Amino acid sequence: MSKTLTLLFALTLSQAFPQTIVELDQSKTIQVGGAPIPIPFSLGINSAQIQTIDLTGDGIEEWAIWDINSRQLQVFQKTGAEFTYLPELSYFFPQDISGFFVLADFDQDGKKDLFTSTPLGIKAYRNTSQGTQVSWTLAQNFLKLDGANNIPVNNLDTPLLQDLDGDGDLDLVIFNFAQGDFLEFFKNTSVERKGTPDIDGFAFPVDFWGNMVFCGCDDISFGVRCDGRPIDFRMDFDENDRILHAGGHSILYQDFSGDGVLDLVIGRDECSSLYYLVNQGSNTEPLFDQFSHALPDYGDLPEFPIYHVGELISEDLIVSLNTSEASSAYGIDFAASMVKLSADGSGPRPVLQDQLYDLGENTRPLFLGNAVSGELWLTSNRKIGSSVQSQASRLALSGTNFELAENDFLGLSALNLLDVQLLDFTTASGTKFRLVSGVRTTNGVPSQAIYRSAGENWEQFSLSGLSLRVGDQLAFFTFGGKDQLLVAAQNGSLTLYDLDFQNGSATLKTANFLGFQDNPANRNLSVALTSGEKPNLYSVDQTGRIFLIRDFMNSDIREEVLVKIGEQPLPFRLGRNTWLTVVNPSFGENVDLILGTRGGGVVYLKAVSDGNTDEEKLEAKVYPNPSKGPIKILVNQTVSAQLISSLGQMILEQDSIPAFREVTLQTQIYAPGLYFLRLTNEKREVLVKKVLIR
Repeated sequence: MSKTLTLLFALTLSQAFPQTIVELDQSKTIQVGGAPIPIPFSLGINSAQIQTIDLTGDGIEEWAIWDINSRQLQVFQKTGAEFTYLPELSYFFPQDISGFFVLADFDQDGKKDLFTSTPLGIKAYRNTSQGTQVSWTLAQNFLKLDGANNIPVNNLDTPLLQDLDGDGDLDLVIFNFAQGDFLEFFKNTSVERKGTPDIDGFAFPVDFWGNMVFCGCDDISFGVRCDGRPIDFRMDFDENDRILHAGGHSILYQDFSGDGVLDLVIGRDECSSLYYLVNQGSNTEPLFDQFSHALPDYGDLPEFPIYHVGELISEDLIVSLNTSEASSAYGIDFAASMVKLSADGSGPRPVLQDQLYDLGENTRPLFLGNAVSGELWLTSNRKIGSSVQSQASRLALSGTNFELAENDFLGLSALNLLDVQLLDFTTASGTKFRLVSGVRTTNGVPSQAIYRSAGENWEQFSLSGLSLRVGDQLAFFTFGGKDQLLVAAQNGSLTLYDLDFQNGSATLKTANFLGFQDNPANRNLSVALTSGEKPNLYSVDQTGRIFLIRDFMNSDIREEVLVKIGEQPLPFRLGRNTWLTVVNPSFGENVDLILGTRGGGVVYLKAVSDGNTDEEKLEAKVYPNPSKGPIKILVNQTVSAQLISSLGQMILEQDSIPAFREVTLQTQIYAPGLYFLRLTNEKREVLVKKVLIR
């Protein structure tokens, strides 16, 4: 029985609070060196499997990109050389995309269908979209042989689904990784059986398709197997033989030599380059006898440290990484993992990624300030020289614009750590701590280390009673006048500690706090806290969903945070690793969130108003108050301002203070005492704030 995926979603609202809903905010900008980043907020890209499909109904195909490394799907509109990010469209795809991602029209209705990995092989969805209404219907739980079992496929491969014999249905080519690293051709029999193209049955495979075996990097055997024995698919195999190669492969089958016969471009997971094989046979019975690392017209194929894949799009060859490995293991620069080669021989050149604000791998954000003024600190793993290290960037927020103020902020790269988290915390007694937690590797053994800022240097920091595991995330806070610590572990557990900074100790208070415990389904836990007497806790894990616990020190009730897609609130679909930070509101109580992703991207989530706030009411914030120096003013409407002494004398006047722009008044020149700040909006409404100057 088929099952149609739609965007219908039933909401269960809390009786105590309105549902927390946010939206993907693309209105804010990021500037670097005075120039705006074309696509400032996205999930970033590590390993891109690129497919094209028309999702907007305009006849022009968008780029749909599945990142096997971060397990994220993104959609980009392409206009010439420029890209536009369409984040909402990723929510119109099936949720169970895994391993590989292939779009190809199997029923010849003019709409590309979807193929992805399943434990049984290849799962298929039929594209049932109408106009701009995108929908998918399950077509096959797994592809199978005629009258027989499923076709097993390595989920690290990118299989070839293409009409090779010209009869209108999609044939299949995959690598056999169990009996030898060779290609297998499965002919689709649907047209022969019933006269219409389908994917409901394939003939038994032709082994050693193309007369070649992939023995290793720069080692492809033609005509014989890797051990020198002749290629003969009838030869008996010992069922106890070990699997020869369980890694991934990429397959591209297009005519690059210009003779009308399809040629092969293949890759293998541990190899640094793709391989071009000229076809001396036919499309269905190819014959390969040599390989090279260059393509006719396109030139030399690029090198990457590890597994990558090629895709031919509008005559351009796009080559991108396709690995699930971490960057540090192979020295990968995930901020530059996609290139384009053109048929005029130009290239390789950056494509798409050079229009993103992509920080490499594992972006962890920390925001200080409010929604219109503050600083965003971003740490990530970046390739510096020949190695991968964590580095921090500092961005200053003013209004709706973030501007890069400093790279290698605080000199963190000198610590030679990975997966760094920055922490800025003021204890209950008023002591300020700036800490760094990250992974340090000594003699090949990783461990979690903490450092404290000491002027321009960093010194190692520890608390007795606190033993951290690799990947632990820390959240310091005060509650009831006491210092506390939450440790969110990669295994999904959350632990609460009481802290005594004077004695340098941590005391375990509650394990499996709030019900967060070791669970394989909820790995990679990350939390963020709001400030105040009754702090709230936001959480996210590898399920890609965000939850909120209000007043978490007194309640453990979880509420799912939803994202507004079109007019419907839906659960999030984030990737395997996400980190989050809270942006305090300028006015009201609804906080924004900033996310960092495994793909090196940054996402800004704007709170959707619950409709209970009076947006027409004049509001203002004055801080610091009391003050020994200047004061800052933030208003939600354009106002004029007058500073009046306690004797009624007007000592300062400012004609216009714009809405949502932090303005500084130099009040330190006035005598200590009580003053009144009179604010008047365009409706002649008046708001008076007391200001104490010391």
